[in-house]
Amino acid sequence: MQKQNLVLWLLVILLGSTSPAWAFKIGVVDLNRALNESETGIRSRNVLEARGRQKQKEFQAEEEELRELAEKLRNNPLLTKSARQQKEQELQQRQQQLQEQARQFEQELRGQERQLTEGIFSELKGSIRTVSIREQFDLVLERNAAQVILYMKEDTTDLTQKVIDHYNALKASE
Repeated sequence: MQKQNLVLWLLVILLGSTSPAWAFKIGVVDLNRALNESETGIRSRNVLEARGRQKQKEFQAEEEELRELAEKLRNNPLLTKSARQQKEQELQQRQQQLQEQARQFEQELRGQERQLTEGIFSELKGSIRTVSIREQFDLVLERNAAQVILYMKEDTTDLTQKVIDHYNALKASE
């Protein structure tokens, strides 16, 4: 929040000091769109989603096995009371372990997603800088930060697609 306030005050000061003889060129970039539409972002998301689907199938198979065991336990009149209690306790432990494994996997997946996202964002910043310099922009804001500004004398230009194209070309050449 402090960073946004600083950017806003800097922007107000710079815009307030502009004269008609000097045009201030402002651009915006939608970082989420750039992340989601860049080839690297799409590939990363697809890998994570495929891994998530595979693990989900494994968890569903385990859940089905536990349901079958619970059904057999309910329908087995030959078990003694103590044996039934022991089996029910084992079944509960397995269910708890499965829930814990699912929770841990979800945390791990979120961590991997965060790590991949941070890496792509870092690389996107380089593309933003290159496109901004090439297009001679004086200031480039993240779209969400630009939405905080209620009025701006100067128009903004959306550089998102140019940044995505530059980033994709950069990654293709690697």
